[in-house]
Amino acid sequence: MASILDNIKYQLKQGGMYLTLLYINIGVFLLLQILTVIGELVLNNQVLSIPYSLLAVNTDLTSILYKPWTLITNSFVHVSFFHLLSNMLYLFFLGGMLEQYLGKKKILSLYLLGGLIGTVIQITAKHAFPLFQAMPDYYIIGASGAVFAISVALITYNPKLEVMIFGVIPAKLIYIVGLLFVLEFLRLSELDGVAHFAHVGGGVLGFLSMYYYKKGTDILRWIDNLQGVFSGNRSKKPKMKVKYSSFRESKKEEKPPRNDYDYNASKAAQQERLDKILDKIKHKGYDGLTKEEKEFLNKF
Repeated sequence: MASILDNIKYQLKQGGMYLTLLYINIGVFLLLQILTVIGELVLNNQVLSIPYSLLAVNTDLTSILYKPWTLITNSFVHVSFFHLLSNMLYLFFLGGMLEQYLGKKKILSLYLLGGLIGTVIQITAKHAFPLFQAMPDYYIIGASGAVFAISVALITYNPKLEVMIFGVIPAKLIYIVGLLFVLEFLRLSELDGVAHFAHVGGGVLGFLSMYYYKKGTDILRWIDNLQGVFSGNRSKKPKMKVKYSSFRESKKEEKPPRNDYDYNASKAAQQERLDKILDKIKHKGYDGLTKEEKEFLNKF
């Protein structure tokens, strides 16, 4: 239990995109809950329908034409506390792990595209299958599709990851997430008000993104680039600097370029050391690291 708490404290201290997404989800949930209370006390519950309809996506295609942004914003909307809690727990623990491997941009890209793809697949299923066509249109909300994308991406990127259940029982993460994915797939035909197609769609996106990423093709790169455009961090060509030195100095300072083998070997060694440090944190907590290990972790 102590190691789990130490891990949580460490993650909160370090920060990250997954925490930013978590805070946004909690903030939207609290805002909607406050408006619900105001609506019930003062305005006969009419005030909630305005922000809710502006953020949640409806399966009615005409509604989407008028409010296309809801295809994205619906992934930040939760009405049930336990729906929010389960999604945020997965985002906190699994999103935190994946961000250590891939960085902040990839987490945001996976979250946004996973939620979008899941939503589009759910809407398509609503209008494509006779089983659902007779149903009235409904709202799709929640981060489940996005969280499934992140979860499946993590086990695809590193299938050997282990977690400690209740801080005691070791289990391979691929079996846990894989079982959840299979259960969602088996429930695709259920009329229970849960967007199972969105969950499965997000998971498929997470798998494909990391499958091709490990083969050298980054299908999320275009979203990464969009993040740079919107944040104003467009890549600029570095200015040329001319340095005059003697011939001997230039020969002394000149270093041969690393080939692909050396580069990959160096990255593999760094990744192996990082995995060992993370495993040590899992068993002994952050305070169990040496000063050198902490410095390496912060630099990485």
